Amino acid sequence: MKKLELFEGYVAILEEKKAEKKAKKWIEKAIKKPGALHKALGIDKDKDIPMETINKKIEELQKKKDEGDEKLTKKDSKMLRRLNFAKTLKTRIG
Repeated sequence: MKKLELFEGYVAILEEKKAEKKAKKWIEKAIKKPGALHKALGIDKDKDIPMETINKKIEELQKKKDEGDEKLTKKDSKMLRRLNFAKTLKTRIG
């Protein structure tokens, strides 16, 4: 009986580890085009995008969005989404 309890505990630990690994890999699937933001901002892929640059670009696009009655272009709205996602990742992951 004791062996069965130990085995069940071991199985539970393995399942937790698998769940943790799966949770860590979600970000790889979330990024459809890695390097697209670097390319759009003109920054090498090897270098990190500074938070100042991200905030500045977001501010510019928000101002553009708020000023006019028209919506952002498709290209601008995609850039805004990418910038917001990058900002989220930088603040959460480090």
